Amino acid sequence: MRRLEDPSATPSVRLSKGTHVLLRLDEPWAAALTIPHDKVRVSFALPWQDMLLLGTTDTLFEGVPDEVQATEADVAQILGEAAVGIAPDLLRTEAICSTFAGLRVLPMGDDATTRARRETVFLRGPAGMLSVAGGKLTTYRRIAHGALSNLRAELGLHRLDRRPAPLPGAIDSNEAARRLAAGWPDLEPRACAHLAHLYGGLAEEVLAPAAADPDLLRPLHPDGPDIAAQAVYARDVEWACRPEDVLRRRTTLALRGLADENVVRRIEGLVNTRGAEAPRAASVPSSPTR
Repeated sequence: MRRLEDPSATPSVRLSKGTHVLLRLDEPWAAALTIPHDKVRVSFALPWQDMLLLGTTDTLFEGVPDEVQATEADVAQILGEAAVGIAPDLLRTEAICSTFAGLRVLPMGDDATTRARRETVFLRGPAGMLSVAGGKLTTYRRIAHGALSNLRAELGLHRLDRRPAPLPGAIDSNEAARRLAAGWPDLEPRACAHLAHLYGGLAEEVLAPAAADPDLLRPLHPDGPDIAAQAVYARDVEWACRPEDVLRRRTTLALRGLADENVVRRIEGLVNTRGAEAPRAASVPSSPTR
């Protein structure tokens, strides 16, 4: 993108690959574990969605971003590092539900990626284009303020509103679960807790179509808490276009290792069946990976 403005632009960032492993748990974990490996790098074990999330690697990535994936070497490294603080019987390869890998955008430098600075990088091109790279999803508002600060003069902004505001659906998850249980007595308690955790106060909106079609309360897979109403909500409100969008980015099915052929076919039918109402745009997608 920067070369469209300046053909002589050189890379200002580099990519670091981080891989994670999700393990099936026989008993719930109540706390997270951090394991230091040197003066800079740590790995962690975090209870998430009834599973144990292990991570992460931190290696320079110079390939095509679309081709990033968790390799056998990555998984072996994560399990080996976790073995420093976790009992071996929890780290069985057959207990792996899924693996995934992503890329961090880091400033250019000669040091190892583990020592690179993690802040957001703002660059102005010769024609005035502002480029933003790095940062984290959890700091997106801070990044937006940084971008506006860089453009304050051009946009004629006298002040920036930095007052905190709740995200869509922000509500205590226990209160949300109680509301769902009261309003939807046929919904399984596990599904109530799951919907409350993912959608908060928007969970009742997710369930609204089930008033006319109770089949939408059924789990998409018997071993997971995600229900059919979530696929309809993903289609109508969260811009999901393909089964993969629902499986990987709007529900926890793929991360649980539950994306079998029957589930794919069912979601495909839901995504391709458009209701009478026109689709609406959500402010923030309710994805488990946000």
